[in-house]
Amino acid sequence: MDRSTSKVPELRDARRARRWRAPSHAALAIACFAVAGQPGPARAQGADKAAAEALFDEGLALLKAGKLTEACAKLEGSQRLDAAVGTLLYLGECYEKSGRLASAWATFREAASAARAAGQTARARQGQERADRLEPRLSRLALDVPDAVKSLPGFVLERDGAPVAPALYGVPVPVDAGERKLVARAAGHAEWTSSAKVEGEGKTTRVAVPALERLPEPPPAERAVEPAPPPPPRAAAPAAPPPRAPEADAGTSQRTWGWVAGGVGLVGVGIGTVFGLRALSRNAEAEDECPRGDVCDTRRGVELTEEAKDAAFVSNVAVGLGAVALAGGVVLWLTAPSAPEQVAVEVRPSTGGATLGLGGRF
Repeated sequence: MDRSTSKVPELRDARRARRWRAPSHAALAIACFAVAGQPGPARAQGADKAAAEALFDEGLALLKAGKLTEACAKLEGSQRLDAAVGTLLYLGECYEKSGRLASAWATFREAASAARAAGQTARARQGQERADRLEPRLSRLALDVPDAVKSLPGFVLERDGAPVAPALYGVPVPVDAGERKLVARAAGHAEWTSSAKVEGEGKTTRVAVPALERLPEPPPAERAVEPAPPPPPRAAAPAAPPPRAPEADAGTSQRTWGWVAGGVGLVGVGIGTVFGLRALSRNAEAEDECPRGDVCDTRRGVELTEEAKDAAFVSNVAVGLGAVALAGGVVLWLTAPSAPEQVAVEVRPSTGGATLGLGGRF
């Protein structure tokens, strides 16, 4: 169905009829109580719908008056607040009259898709027909990016401030006629900026992104080395005690690990003993339930037998590992190197002679 300016009021009324169906008195009363009890978001949604209607009416009036820039802005605002098929159809018409054929084509296709989803066959056909009529007139822009450029680390190509998906490199994409700003950047390279003038209905403009200029490496920071001022004089520090021999430190550490391993071994043996006693207990109970030996006639006997086997397995593993750890701890403790002997002789003067002192660590 062709939508000329003379048919604008008809489509506007259809849009309103879809949004505002006159309810019965009972339904109206129920709706009033429901709205009164709704929280803030529901009331905000109603306010958005009212604002969308106001913008829609202003947009149509401006469209009829030929003020296309203001009309498109009003219709865009109405669509953002409350999306509707009728708004999309009028917005596509506004774009078409403004010469923005690619935007009009995309809007008509969106309207057709939304109408099909809503079961509005006539509007779906109208939107698709308008889009099909515009398609041969579309101007297209293809951005060719060499493999060496798009493989650069952090490479990004932008058109009018929006990133271009790598899948669209080299693909003729419908765009509105006019100047299109292009920017390409990559890590460690100078930014490339250009503009493409897209014009001519049904024509394709191709732009090749050149190799990006590599930025020079920043020079190393050059700093003057100033001689450090001499340190202030310090009082003589008391003589430090002689350092401990490395063998003594190693021996202490090894003995410590010996104690740790021995402790772990004792814990393992203890756990194994507990589970061993549990295995013996469960086995004795199983023998009472299974008088025929390996064959049990009761479910309880089978469960006791399985518990005895599990406890015996844990006991064997814990005792085995504990014994190994305990033996390792004993070996570490016994083979740890001892501290070397240190002997100190000191002579102290005293009344009428001197005193000889002998000390050390053995």
